[in-house]
Amino acid sequence: MNLINFNGQILPADSSVFPLNRAINYGDGMFEGIRIHDGEILFFEDHIDRMFRAMKALKLEVPADFTDAFFHKQIIDLGHKEQIGGNARIRIGIFRSGGGLYEPQTNDPEFFIEIIPMEKGYEWNEATCEVAVFPDMQKNFSSISFFKSMNALPYVMAAIFKKEKNLGDCFLLNGDGKIADAISSNVFWIEREKIFSPPISDGGVEGVMRKNLIRLLDENNFSFSERSITPDELKLADEIFLTNIGWCIKPITLFKGKKFGTSLSERVFQMILQSLS
Repeated sequence: MNLINFNGQILPADSSVFPLNRAINYGDGMFEGIRIHDGEILFFEDHIDRMFRAMKALKLEVPADFTDAFFHKQIIDLGHKEQIGGNARIRIGIFRSGGGLYEPQTNDPEFFIEIIPMEKGYEWNEATCEVAVFPDMQKNFSSISFFKSMNALPYVMAAIFKKEKNLGDCFLLNGDGKIADAISSNVFWIEREKIFSPPISDGGVEGVMRKNLIRLLDENNFSFSERSITPDELKLADEIFLTNIGWCIKPITLFKGKKFGTSLSERVFQMILQSLS
């Protein structure tokens, strides 16, 4: 039986515990996607830090008991009830309580937690992955663009476009025509063994895997810098890969009719794995 933790109470996932609320009516909330890899909750403090910063950006009150230790215990208790193995995805959703129209009646938060088991830990992905630009909606920088909002329609529509076109992923652009990010991941590319990524100011989510990969690149003396880039400029890269806490690294093999190598991307992936062992 799949379970969720709703405001600290563990319930069946199919329980009718969500009345019409501000998350449903207005997308008034945010979520964190966290990974359990080989029995370890990865980068937990980074996720909770981004979650608290997102709450502040949404002007949600942070209760005194909303601490790292509180959410860690909520996850562990739910994991024990669910008998989760060594690999899983965790989702923490936080939304504004109460009613109201656009103007809320309160800034108090509610939360839910769910854990989805996964069969295995991170593995290098050998599959062909073609990407294209999603042309219909822009992803621009704002005070709330750095986190994962419950109002995620640009990514939903990009994912539908990806399915319709039989693609592996899609790039989302900002209003200047620069790449912001992909459907659920940050973008990196390689030019002559130098590694680049768009700055968060171009509109992408401030990914936790992105943050920790940049740290590892510095610690291992890789050349890295942030740079804005258009799709036509990205086509000139030697390699492209995407990062996400759920699957670590996804190499891109085809974009705008050009085939890309993956050798240095795989070295970066192995560096991440070694850091987690």
